[in-house]
Amino acid sequence: MQRFVTFVDGSNLDGVLKHLNLRVDDYGSFYRYIFETSVNHWGRTFAEGAPWESAQHARIYWYVVGKMDEWDLNDPKAENRLRNRFELNPRLRDSYIEDVIRKMPDVPAEHRLDEAWGLCFAETREWYEGKRRALERKKRFYHGVQSATDFVEIRQEGHWKVDLLHHNLTEKGLDTSMAVDMVALQDTYDIALLISGDADGIPGINYVKNKCKHVGVVEFRRGSRDESLKGASSRLKIAADFVVQIFEADLLRRDLSYRANPDYDSSGDY
Repeated sequence: MQRFVTFVDGSNLDGVLKHLNLRVDDYGSFYRYIFETSVNHWGRTFAEGAPWESAQHARIYWYVVGKMDEWDLNDPKAENRLRNRFELNPRLRDSYIEDVIRKMPDVPAEHRLDEAWGLCFAETREWYEGKRRALERKKRFYHGVQSATDFVEIRQEGHWKVDLLHHNLTEKGLDTSMAVDMVALQDTYDIALLISGDADGIPGINYVKNKCKHVGVVEFRRGSRDESLKGASSRLKIAADFVVQIFEADLLRRDLSYRANPDYDSSGDY
């Protein structure tokens, strides 16, 4: 029996679904279809039409963000640290002072900096609390998926680094954890399927290939198989043994996904 394990970069999958304007509710059926399609691609690539052993989808490891930088914005010391950064950043500081001049023209010049910081801090607090709520929603969602699907394991390995004053998130750790686990778990699978767009995983791909494992990359495509042009190559796809193309039209036709509302954000995090 050929054992398949799927490694999913959750942020990449969120981005792909958002780009295609698709929403998925039943991830058990969604991943089952990807697995069945992947088995067929693998068979055509390596069995050359001959019968092959039955395939088992042993596990799905779904890597997601599970934590973020913690700030207590009610702590005066934290606010003072942020204000010092604000005042030492001329571009940011001056942009808020311009907002004060435009919105509150009667404020005396000597008070504009205080008002500018007040605006910045209020917006920063609102932004940060929104991201914290979004992360908690995501964690509840993933808990529900794992509870409802026996073969999915959610791994909350990612971390959001927070740039508070610029209202920016940077994801850390997720791709590294996924690559490390692909090597560490090599004895549990014969074929690894990757849902990822990160070339940082290439060394891990090459390592397990040298251990006689096969690696496939799942690519989501617009349109249907009949109308699709050849996809652009990428380093990740070149490194893999085979590429599995999952078409938007097939997902819709099989009721594995549906069109998201225009304002729907599949990731809920950015």
